[in-house]
Amino acid sequence: MRRSILPALCAAVCALALPAISADNPCADCHDEVAEAMANQIHMRIEPFEVYGRQVGCEGCHGDGTKHMEEGDPSLIRTFSNPAEDVAACLDCHSLKGQAEWQASTHAMENITCLDCHSIHAKSNPINTCKDCHQQVYTQFELPSHHPVPEGYMSCASCHDPHAATEFQLKTHMRLNDLCYTCHQNKEGPFIFEHAPVVEDCSLCHAAHGSVPNNLLTVNEPTLCLQCHEFHFHAGLLSPEGPTDVGGREFENSNGEHSFNAAMTTKCTQCHSQVHGSDLATQSVPGAGYGLVR
Repeated sequence: MRRSILPALCAAVCALALPAISADNPCADCHDEVAEAMANQIHMRIEPFEVYGRQVGCEGCHGDGTKHMEEGDPSLIRTFSNPAEDVAACLDCHSLKGQAEWQASTHAMENITCLDCHSIHAKSNPINTCKDCHQQVYTQFELPSHHPVPEGYMSCASCHDPHAATEFQLKTHMRLNDLCYTCHQNKEGPFIFEHAPVVEDCSLCHAAHGSVPNNLLTVNEPTLCLQCHEFHFHAGLLSPEGPTDVGGREFENSNGEHSFNAAMTTKCTQCHSQVHGSDLATQSVPGAGYGLVR
């Protein structure tokens, strides 16, 4: 009769899932609160084969604790009392895990250490970690139009790699636009009729963290468009007040003689709806004219 391997497999999986630190661990005898907090922490679940034979558990970061336990002298273990020691201990393992650019990053140049952002013995909230230093940026997420960071659908790390050496520590080694296109693919094109600022830099029109105008625009319409374009000549014309013949049908001009002024000086995207680019030379008016004045 063939024996089932399921019980043995379950036992092996459970053994790997058990935390490396336990009640009989020497560190837990003196540091019981820390041991309890770290019971399910990732550092306590690392196996030697995952770190190329390095020491795991408490001694993986603090070094050999034999003399420290015998004499009770904190100076006999690594206590992370200076920034250089802090970073060196973390990079000993993490330089192999995507942190190779750290020394050239903005955070490193500002003398930010690993422990300034990461709490090793307790859980930390990544958003609050960034907020502590970047308060001005975080307040932009409180504006009416913003990326859904406060709602929890995104985080700072969705666009930024705090350990990278790229500009603004963005998660791209190419253009800013290429980062935006990872989520907004429909804005990339290519289009036959391209809008030059779109190809150049998304931030020319959009504020990435948040803004008062809708759609993360840096300025409301038509002011944003007028930074590069002039008003249509219709903006200075007076409209006929009476009925107007259009295609054999007469229509009343409900807005009076200033209809042209209102239509051409309020919302450019009412007519130019495909601002990122299009394969058509002209676009229809999607709102049937009802959105011309707001």
